[in-house]
Amino acid sequence: MILTTKLADKLLNSEFIKKSYPMIDNIKTYVVWDGDEENPLYTLFIGVNLNDPSINSDNLYEKGLDPFYLIRNYVAIMLKMAGFNMRDILQIDVLIRNPNGDAIYG
Repeated sequence: MILTTKLADKLLNSEFIKKSYPMIDNIKTYVVWDGDEENPLYTLFIGVNLNDPSINSDNLYEKGLDPFYLIRNYVAIMLKMAGFNMRDILQIDVLIRNPNGDAIYG
């Protein structure tokens, strides 16, 4: 199976992540696949849109949103549950936006 943007969006907008991070409104992804069907490699662009206007670049961690932990644990778990391995991900770029659409991380 090949990881697509549609599948990544569905996986990363699961209740599993949203229960742990209630400040996340939604996650938008864009997946770049290298075209190799036998040993696919991917680059993931992850846009995290928040629903809490009080979170900014200065208090991100205080408010309980650790981007590294989100990726290394929650995203990795969701990908593994769908049959993908983090070793197949060459690069992950994360951009976190507040409810106004302003970038606060990434």
